[in-house]
Amino acid sequence: MQSSQTSLRPHCHILGAGAIGGLFAARLVNLGFPVTLIDKSGDNGERSLRLAGAEGELELTIASESPDASKPIELLWVATKSHAVLNAVADVQDRLTPGSVIVTLGNGMGYHELLARQFPRRVIAGSTTAGVTAATPELRLVAGQGETRLGWWHGEGEPPGWFGLLGAAKWSCNWESNIRARLLQKLALNGVINPATALLDIANGALLEPGYRDTLETATAELTARLNWAGYPEIAAALADQLNRVLADTATNSSSMRIDRQQGRITEHEAILGYLLDQMGEANSTQPPPAPLLESWLMALRRPEPVR
Repeated sequence: MQSSQTSLRPHCHILGAGAIGGLFAARLVNLGFPVTLIDKSGDNGERSLRLAGAEGELELTIASESPDASKPIELLWVATKSHAVLNAVADVQDRLTPGSVIVTLGNGMGYHELLARQFPRRVIAGSTTAGVTAATPELRLVAGQGETRLGWWHGEGEPPGWFGLLGAAKWSCNWESNIRARLLQKLALNGVINPATALLDIANGALLEPGYRDTLETATAELTARLNWAGYPEIAAALADQLNRVLADTATNSSSMRIDRQQGRITEHEAILGYLLDQMGEANSTQPPPAPLLESWLMALRRPEPVR
């Protein structure tokens, strides 16, 4: 697989030029990669992009093209919402070659397996804690560089040659030999924080306040039991401490699920809480421990929002 990457800086195509997609487009351009945004509007030309944060502002002009453009895709970065990943990749499937590599940066789990069935040993899964919001179609507000981790979904092999440039970047990027465990660790955190803050319509740090502390502890206990049942005792043991730390560090932040719900968009509840409750531990033939609070959250998120 790695030998197919003949260039140290392969051409990067980015699906999903929202918050994370825009941030990584800028990061890759700054590292010298040729970058093209795939724009579903059908525009072929250029897009303006501006990043603003504690480190100052950066303005870029990046090439854009429609999904049905003719140029083959060498390295595809997928930064869409989790529920859009498979359809977005299908839109450009005819442009993927036997040597194409796909990097996913979305939240949640469940879609990686389906993608890997179509493209065996060609999927790199990613996890990032970068804090960024899309204030306008052109402006990305960067609250924190965070930490990014990438790894082959099939779990074997050395990183591709181009990863060395990412590993040496100013922003933190590391290679994981067991990316699935890393994704599940992040998913467990999101499985408590995102649904709670979305349904209660509160900032992350409010979950640490006395009025919501019981809710946080109950959800943590339910998910800890479910993780132990599914065979992830290390992730379960660390969950409570990690939740307290993340909530304190992101106290004023709004979760992506809360923002999506406020703006009337489809939330990623199926790829986050749905995966944890319905898919995690499928190989275990015993009955899972009850999780009444988490189940009630999932049912609430599955119900259509009333028209405001």
